[in-house]
Amino acid sequence: MSETVNIGEIAESLVQDIFSSFKWEVKPRWNENFSCHCPHHLTPEGKPKDKHPGDVIFFYEDPYLGSTIYLHSDLKAYKKDSIGKNKVRDAFKSLAMSIECAKDSDSWRSVFGIDTGDDYEVRGLLIVHNHDHGYHKAFSDLIDKIGFDSISIPENVCLHFFGPEDLMRLFSIANDIMRLTHQNKISADYSFYYPDLVMKHRQGDVWGQPATVEALTSPYFILQHRNLEGRNSIQTGYVVYYNRPGATTDEFVYLFDSLSRFQMLESGKDVQVRVTHKSPHSDINANFNLAKTKYSKMWGFDPIREEVLNAIKIGSISAMTDSYSIAWMGWRE
Repeated sequence: MSETVNIGEIAESLVQDIFSSFKWEVKPRWNENFSCHCPHHLTPEGKPKDKHPGDVIFFYEDPYLGSTIYLHSDLKAYKKDSIGKNKVRDAFKSLAMSIECAKDSDSWRSVFGIDTGDDYEVRGLLIVHNHDHGYHKAFSDLIDKIGFDSISIPENVCLHFFGPEDLMRLFSIANDIMRLTHQNKISADYSFYYPDLVMKHRQGDVWGQPATVEALTSPYFILQHRNLEGRNSIQTGYVVYYNRPGATTDEFVYLFDSLSRFQMLESGKDVQVRVTHKSPHSDINANFNLAKTKYSKMWGFDPIREEVLNAIKIGSISAMTDSYSIAWMGWRE
């Protein structure tokens, strides 16, 4: 029972501190097992599995797919010296089996209360937290060393992950969103922006959209907010959360061109770039401003476009460190 309560506390804290800002929801049942129906799923001892674990189920409506995405999540906490490829490989292996089973499992749907009347997709999400905050390596480098060829992951199983660095970045962004809304620098009435693409078109209302797991792990994602009338009037605008070091001018030229294609560079709309990378380049501001000049030149120094570009500001978010302690919460080693 204590572990169930602790896992529940973690899920609730993750939702309140991070994922609620990204408009994710969570199923109310935490730390529950569901029955295994795949005879080829074996325990480390080679015996048939009888059940699979589920720490927490996050879910949201995908703006491009038009269906519900359920992220069957495994929460792990390791101290610095315990974060290695063997442990992480084992976690992915276990999660892959859970998702393969969950995709066609009456037990999974029953345990977690899934509405079978709606279109949905089940994916896996591994969340690795470093509870002593001593792991400063790139988690993606560890992922590259795992060797997924050695893990039997079926083609129809999709796995995502957030490593310690991702978790801290998302925690910092969530705090930045709350700070900007509290300071009336953006409206609390915000959504995440998904432009129509060549091969994909956004479905549903443009407002109330979540930040998808793909968006949260991309080079940048976009928040849009409505105007706020009153004493501290806020105009409709966008916040671009940018997760790149800003080491070159060309990367910002590409960013401006993307924003232009997304019809975001319109007169009267506020656009700000918030850098989320942990180690921004020392010349990031100079590269950003030079990119404005280069992009204006590409447009023949059109005065309206130049005015819009010059109004775009760049800044950085404040890096935050979470207080999730393994002593207080039941993260599983």
